[in-house]
Amino acid sequence: MRSLFLFFSANKNYGKNFLVGALLLISIHANAQWSDTINKILHGKIFPTASFDSRNSFISSSRAHIWGFKVGVDFAGRLQGGIGYNRHDNNLKKDIYFINETGVRDSTFARLHLSYFSFYIRYVYYKTKQWKFSVMPYQLGFGNSRYRYEYNGKELVAGKRFVVLYEPGISVSFKIFQWLGLGADIGYRFMLRRNPAIPENFNSPTYSFSINIYWGELFKLTFPESKWGKKL
Repeated sequence: MRSLFLFFSANKNYGKNFLVGALLLISIHANAQWSDTINKILHGKIFPTASFDSRNSFISSSRAHIWGFKVGVDFAGRLQGGIGYNRHDNNLKKDIYFINETGVRDSTFARLHLSYFSFYIRYVYYKTKQWKFSVMPYQLGFGNSRYRYEYNGKELVAGKRFVVLYEPGISVSFKIFQWLGLGADIGYRFMLRRNPAIPENFNSPTYSFSINIYWGELFKLTFPESKWGKKL
C-alpha cells in the first residue's frame, strides 16, 4: 500500500488521469445499465394506476395532515408516473386582522388552507414476492396557500399566493397475503416558492403508515377465469 502511495505521489498526472478514466468508465457502465433497465421497463406491461394518499407532516410547530389522490401509468410494475391533487385538512386556526366594511380594524379566527396539484415519478428499485422498496425522487407541486374566514355571514379569503413545493420520498411495503399488505412512507416537503403573506413554516418531514389492498390481486382471486382476471 505504501509503495502504491509513493507511485501516485511521484506520478501525479498519471494518477489523476487514471482516476478520472476509471470514474468515466464506471459512469458509462452505470448509464448503460440504467438505459437498458429503463428500456426493458418501458417495453413491459402498461397499466393505469390510481391511489389515495394520506400523510402526516408539520406546519410550524403544529401537526398537519395532508390527503391526496394520484392517477397515472405503471410500467412493468417498476416505474410509475402521473399527476395528483393534495390538500391540507384545514385544522390550523389563527387570529387575523383586517379592515372591515366600515373601515375599522377588526379581527377574527381564520383557517389555514394549502392545496396543490403535483407531478410525480416513482421507481421500484428492489422487489420480491413479499417486499417492495421504492423511491420517489420527483414530486413537484403547484398550488396556493391562503386563510379563509367568515365575516357577516360571508366566506372570505386573505393572503392567497402561488406556491411551489418539492416532495421527494421513499416507500416500503410488505405483503401479508397476495391481496393484503402493510406500507410506510417517509419524505420531506420543501417550499421552493413560499407565500410571503403567510408566516408559517411549511418545510417539514412527511410520514405515513398504511394498510394496502391490492385490488388487482383480489380481483384475480375472486374471478380467476374472467377475461380481466387472466390479463392482470
